[in-house]
Parts: sequence; C-alpha cells; structure tokens
Amino acid sequence: MGDVAEGTRVASAPGRVNLLGEHVDHQGGTVLPIAIHMRTTVEYTPGDAWQISSEDHEPGDAWMRHVEGVIELLEETGTAPAPGRLQIRSTIPERVGLASSAALQVAVAGAVSDLPPWDLALLCQRAENEKVGVPCGLMDQATSACAIQGNVMALDCGSSAFFHLPLPACELYFFPSGIERSLSETPYAERLAEAAQPDSAAARHVATERLRVAEGIALLDAGDLAGFGQLMYASPASLRDDYRCSRPEIDNMVEGLAAVSGVLGARMMGAGWGGGVLVLADAGEQLDGGIRLLTDDGLYRLE
Repeated sequence: MGDVAEGTRVASAPGRVNLLGEHVDHQGGTVLPIAIHMRTTVEYTPGDAWQISSEDHEPGDAWMRHVEGVIELLEETGTAPAPGRLQIRSTIPERVGLASSAALQVAVAGAVSDLPPWDLALLCQRAENEKVGVPCGLMDQATSACAIQGNVMALDCGSSAFFHLPLPACELYFFPSGIERSLSETPYAERLAEAAQPDSAAARHVATERLRVAEGIALLDAGDLAGFGQLMYASPASLRDDYRCSRPEIDNMVEGLAAVSGVLGARMMGAGWGGGVLVLADAGEQLDGGIRLLTDDGLYRLE
C-alpha cells in the first residue's frame, strides 16, 4: 500500500483457496488457506463525493454492498475516510469460491485507511457479517490481508492465532463448475446454525474436518503431499454426506479429476452449492481445463 501520486492511494489484495478445513472457521476450528495470484486492486483519489466504478464486476449492487459496508464501518469506528473516487480492478472470478468479496473488502479498506493487515481483516469480516449479512468466519479476510508468499496459513479461527507452513513444490488448479452462487441465496446460514448443535450431521462434519486439518498440518510439515491429498479426498465426502452443501455436478468432477495422472488430491472448493473443485498435483503437471493458481507473476499478499 502507498501513495502513487499526491493524494492517490492504491491497495491490492489476493484471493484465496482453502486446502483443507471447510466450514470449520465459523465454529472456531483451524483452516489451511493459501493466497492465489489473482487479486483485486483499488485506486482511491479523494474528492467531494463517493464515486465507485469497476469494469471487472458484474452489473448490480451485490459487490457494491461490500464496498459500502467497509466504508460505513470505518465511519462508525471513527476512522472515516474522506469521500473520493474508487476505481476497482479485479482478476478474481466472482461467485466461484475464490474469496473475491473478501479481496474486494480488504483492498478497499487498505486504499482508504491506514489500518495494519490484521486489523483490516477483522474490520472486513465485521463488514461482511454486519453490513452484507453473511455470517462468515475470518478465514477469507485474514488470508487476503496476512498471507505470505509460498506459504500455507494455519489459522486458528477460535483464538485468531496463526502461523505459516511452507508449501512443498506442487501445482494447484481450480476447475470451475459453471454453477454460480451467492451465499446469501443458499442454506449457508441455516447449515451454520445446525453445525452449532452437537448431535447434528453438520457438527459431525466439523468434528471430522478438524481432525483432518490437524493431520494435514503434520503431513505438510513432513512434506508428504501424497498423504495430504488423501485427506483432500475425504473432505468432499463429508461435505456431501454430513454438511450437505455439495451438488452432484461437483461430486462427479472430484471423481473424474481423481482419476487423472499426476493428481494427488481433489475436493470441492468454497462454501458449497456451486463453485468448483481444487486440485493438488505433482509439480510440473499441466491439467487441461483448469486455472493454474500458483504462477511466477503472482504476489500472493496484501500490497
């Protein structure tokens, strides 16, 4: 972050994928996200009134609400920015599970305020919860604001403690399903409430996913990507059967990708009911039809 011209500020924040730990963040569990090379950039120039524009977001007010929510919360917390022009650019596809909204929020907050990264993440999560109305956990915003290039972020969403694990040489690919969704239009909030009930199927998913994350941290630390990939295969089965947030199209994609040579693991990506599939593959593998997520030109951090 910084001035690029007198009075003008630019901030840029990455999207993310979550290697393991789906739907445990809002229950205080640990997640294993990593930032990707696709990102959202916001240029802020002070002026007489707010003017917000983006050529990369779909028409309508859904994405705009994320921008307005951050500004409103900054005003309410006593760090109100001066009105001005926000020009937004993004290379993160929307509504596919790559945390485009969190990157947008973090980039906006970074452009119009001087909050440090962790405080940016906390404010943006509040904006998502209170202003947008999605009761999400902290994972997306924390990853977008606090990622370290080449490292997996092990984030304890209960205590907000985190540390970074080097990611062994590999390839990560995202295969979009073509099924777009907005969390506010899915049973996301309903399933979240169910997960808080100890004897529910959703709670069973949370409990088993926590165990997979703990084992996954040990495997990453040992450089065992093949073992980690097996945990990735176990996660979508639990998301399908216990958390009930998958779709047959996604399940079929996981099954098909698992049969591809060089693939170590595959699982549903994002909160569910659409999105796509994340694939872990051997270093150097080229998978047709997917989006390569770790590239040489990526920054993978807040700037």
